[in-house]
Amino acid sequence: MKLRWPLLILPFVFVACSGDSTDDAGTPPAACLNISGEVEASGLKIRKPEDETHGCVEMPGSKEDEKLCGEKEPELGCLGQNDPLGTPINVIYTGCVNSFGLEAASDDLTVTVMRESVGGTRTDPGYDLNGPTGAQTEKTPAAQIGRTLSTRVERTECFDFGHFELANVPTETPLIVRVTDQHIDRENRGYVDTYQYNVVLRNTALRMGPSPTSPLVTDPATYCAANACYAVDDVNTVYEVTFGTVATTAGVTNIMGSDDLYDGVGQGHLAGEVQDCTSKDTLQNAVIALDVKARKTAYFNVGYGTGVYNLENPRVDQSRTRTNADGLYAAIALDTPPGGIEAHVGAAITTSVCGDDGVCKCVDGKANPLWTAADANEANTVVLGDRRIYVYPDSISILTFDSFTYTTHN
Repeated sequence: MKLRWPLLILPFVFVACSGDSTDDAGTPPAACLNISGEVEASGLKIRKPEDETHGCVEMPGSKEDEKLCGEKEPELGCLGQNDPLGTPINVIYTGCVNSFGLEAASDDLTVTVMRESVGGTRTDPGYDLNGPTGAQTEKTPAAQIGRTLSTRVERTECFDFGHFELANVPTETPLIVRVTDQHIDRENRGYVDTYQYNVVLRNTALRMGPSPTSPLVTDPATYCAANACYAVDDVNTVYEVTFGTVATTAGVTNIMGSDDLYDGVGQGHLAGEVQDCTSKDTLQNAVIALDVKARKTAYFNVGYGTGVYNLENPRVDQSRTRTNADGLYAAIALDTPPGGIEAHVGAAITTSVCGDDGVCKCVDGKANPLWTAADANEANTVVLGDRRIYVYPDSISILTFDSFTYTTHN
């Protein structure tokens, strides 16, 4: 998954509306609101999105390296469904290392793959920052599956030049991928530590070769027992300059610990996309919440059609309070103590503001005289899902909300 900078239907509780008159004390009436309040996801409170969600499918633009959002109906059929994990198969995990933001060569980076949990306990995917260069102790050593260095390839294969390949990685298993410069002395590092969650290599996506266009394996259980099988999926990293500029663009300056991004003291970021059930197309007007204090939760600027910026170059939009069509979010400067913190993160959308009849209770903040009563599906807010992940000082954790987040896996 390339980060482009990363079911519970609850009834709406209506807020009282009034006309244009003032009350006896001369106080102007409160604005009429179609949607207000919060929903909960396992105890996490998420603000109800005020506008309906829409989908975005990537479209080529008229210029080279331009990709635009085409509006589509969001695919939400997987919400609340069961999608059992299959039988794990050890495969070769390969793909590009994508550098988010400022273009920089992503070869010669340490790519570490680990399980999200061991024996039912969530993995702490961090490591001893003060350990010897390239040989730091893992916080959860039992979770580690493998580690490799990314190699340099031509740009035609990987845009940022970095490519990785790691053998004996299990499919059908929730994984965390960590990308770091930890094998390089601190004074020479250029990338901040990146932790990518929600990585699951599915048997249905296995290929006969290492290319994204290699033929799919039709019978993984039989074929992969006698042949090499490949899971092709990109991972992400963030250059240290981008780590700071995204925060500055969002209006957040003076991030604690930014003078040294490799000492484990400071604030971390959280970022990702909100996708629909295709796990590819993104959702507009989703709201993100988390239980760790952040200086700002920011959204980006790519809308629909031309003239609304490029999916390949999204930028923070300080005025937005919900995802744009690009589906991107970033929680900036989380309060992260040394050693990291486990954060509870959730996302919600509104599937319908006005309901099946299309008549809203409010229009432009005033009571709608055509509205008589709420109909089916009016002001429906849906909790897409929630997760608990680790966030560390001087690092970025990536959590993309996709079909795996929206389904159960029994």
